[in-house]
Amino acid sequence: MAQLEDVGASGVSVSDHIFFTSGGRPRTDGVGHGCDPLTTLSAVAGLSERLEVQTVVMNAAWVHPGLLLRQFAQLAVLLGGDRVTAGLGAGWSAEEFDALGFPMPGFRDRIDRLEEVLRVARGLWTDGHVSYAGRHVVARELPLSPVPDRPPRLLVGGGSDRVLELAGRFTDLLDLHGDPKHGRVVGATMERAAAGDVARRANTTVDDLAGRIPLVRDAAQAAGRPRDAVQVATQIWYVAFGSPAHVRAAEEELCSSWAGISYRPLDRSPYLLFGSPVQMAEALQERREAYGLERISLSEQGGIAAAPPDPLRFCREVVPLLG
Repeated sequence: MAQLEDVGASGVSVSDHIFFTSGGRPRTDGVGHGCDPLTTLSAVAGLSERLEVQTVVMNAAWVHPGLLLRQFAQLAVLLGGDRVTAGLGAGWSAEEFDALGFPMPGFRDRIDRLEEVLRVARGLWTDGHVSYAGRHVVARELPLSPVPDRPPRLLVGGGSDRVLELAGRFTDLLDLHGDPKHGRVVGATMERAAAGDVARRANTTVDDLAGRIPLVRDAAQAAGRPRDAVQVATQIWYVAFGSPAHVRAAEEELCSSWAGISYRPLDRSPYLLFGSPVQMAEALQERREAYGLERISLSEQGGIAAAPPDPLRFCREVVPLLG
């Protein structure tokens, strides 16, 4: 934690998986097991007086949202709500659902439930209590407990029209995924779904995401919120420092072994960064101007093709250029 603080990192982000798979079975190597997100973030909080903590995202399909949100509220009591981001999702790994003995609903039902979860979360954060009876979630005069001075930020991640609309209505942050026009993220296994997500992100451009943001802004306005109520976040899956030759080699590897597509320059993908620190800072500034990017995180999922992004080097060489 001290190293992250020393180089100017602003926080730590954790995803929510029980395990990862290879060949349809849980992996048994060093990346075979996921950590418990909120226990991990509690440890981070105990080691730092400054770093923010967030989940991208907690699977809200397996537990009542009142119990899940209580844990985020407790973190906000301990740290202050401005240091906590509660990222919530619908769940997508069929293997994990099966391992727990839960049937995995279809996409529409999972997003319907996520909408009810976000509705309950927004009610608790805004009013301190909520009463709601939905098809998936029931909350009867449920109070927010414990009560932080300031509630956590609420985040949802996705790329579909429905998720963007939910973000506009309920959340503070949207972790923006690839443009659906570049393919659906479906699959009977975690690996197939992840491969679809990778290919879609590789094909998505900065201009694509700029065209998606009005859906969020319009939904926020229709819900009586400010049009700019929702900030945009993006996970950076791969960072390639170096000369044009190094960049070309990285792009070739990414296209073939990461995205499974024919070679093309990938500098327009919002999830990748290439070149010198100055070029990376300029790319991030363009994304901020194009679609309101306000928060990035370096994702270990970049290790699909090579080593994950180095957060220490990135913070030392790129972050100071962002102003």
